[in-house]
Amino acid sequence: MKRLNILLVSILCSSLLNACAFANSMQINTRAQLEAHFSQLSANANAKVISSKRRADGMMELYLEGEPYTAANGNMTTTQIFALYKLPVMPLKTAKGKTPAMVLVHGGGGTAFKQWVEKWNDAGFAAMAIAVEGQTDTVVDNLNTTKIKGSLKWQKHLNSGPSRDGIYADFDKPLTEQWMFHAVSAVIRAKSFLASQPDIDEQHIGLAGISWGGVITATVMGFDNSFDFSIPIYGCGFLDSMENQYKEALQGNFAYQTFWEPGLAVGHYLKPSLWLTWRADKHFSLDAQARTYHQLTTDYSVSIKPGIKHGHRVGWQQDEPYLFATQVVRQGSVWAKSLAVKNLNSGKVQAEFIVNLGNQEYQVTKATIHYTKDNGHTGNAKWLKAEMELVASKTQPGRYTATSDVLAMGVRHWFVNLEVKIVNENKTYTVSSTLYSN
Repeated sequence: MKRLNILLVSILCSSLLNACAFANSMQINTRAQLEAHFSQLSANANAKVISSKRRADGMMELYLEGEPYTAANGNMTTTQIFALYKLPVMPLKTAKGKTPAMVLVHGGGGTAFKQWVEKWNDAGFAAMAIAVEGQTDTVVDNLNTTKIKGSLKWQKHLNSGPSRDGIYADFDKPLTEQWMFHAVSAVIRAKSFLASQPDIDEQHIGLAGISWGGVITATVMGFDNSFDFSIPIYGCGFLDSMENQYKEALQGNFAYQTFWEPGLAVGHYLKPSLWLTWRADKHFSLDAQARTYHQLTTDYSVSIKPGIKHGHRVGWQQDEPYLFATQVVRQGSVWAKSLAVKNLNSGKVQAEFIVNLGNQEYQVTKATIHYTKDNGHTGNAKWLKAEMELVASKTQPGRYTATSDVLAMGVRHWFVNLEVKIVNENKTYTVSSTLYSN
């Protein structure tokens, strides 16, 4: 009987502690409380690992402890975050002799992709890919298994939190029940796990996200300044300004405008960032992306690559993120960036760039201007392209000026691309000017 009483007391205490934790989470009702929660979470470098195992493909499969969540049956549960983690065979060593690392966030229809982890491993980085909709990386198309809402691909695990509900369609729920709350938390917890690993340099942990993962990345930048660098691919802020489904869905969405708009606080981020996209992206417009990175007061680089398409695989196959991250770790700054764009008289325009690749031999091969007269979403615009006159500075190594006089009256948007070839790699990289809009 005594043992039974002790057991009952233990269960009661555990239940009370869980209830208190849930009650505390429910007190997050303001932006300030949200910022304080994520700040405290970021300061805790001890992410709890629920389970882990080494897989035959070399990946470490983990479940990290997530946030409390009210399940469909009304019961409060502690969520878990599925993740894949791997160290590189040939690490890029930091000044401390340790390995830099990445947190990787998928977009809609994706999961924790081992192929993306391996791409960063090849670049010398440890990497952890997380799944932010309660899924694993097990394909269930041909199985009799409960599938994630909006997806026919990935098996959902038992301790999942919310899946993404359209475009912030869960705005009427408490903040702690909303998908973006859990997604941001998952990113910060993944960073905490990496920071606790003995091989990882906690000062050189970066963040990259594709599509919706890019939106999450831009959102996290406003809550957690501790990432060494950030790489939003496609995704950005100011979604409610875009002439597509986002604007339609977000009109009057108080939760998005008050709590989750990345532009509210992305300017607080003081580390380097890379904004990678393509000219014809119909999801995230170039002007919304530009409005987001223009909030920043620190170094950022832009890469607008015509013709690359929108998707997970094509996103992680681009070379610019790996060069960008490597140079930030090595020299603490971006490898190239736009210094200024100017609209001069009579259709003449000018863009200035700086290239900083240390001792690497490189060639600036050409500069091109991309422009459109069309209004509306930039992904639907008809774009024209022309080569520019390119001049290297004689007094400032690495500085280049590109000039063109092809712009006629009525041009709505334009930007300039500089193509840079690193000789020993035989690869060409694209750095873009910021978008100029009239």
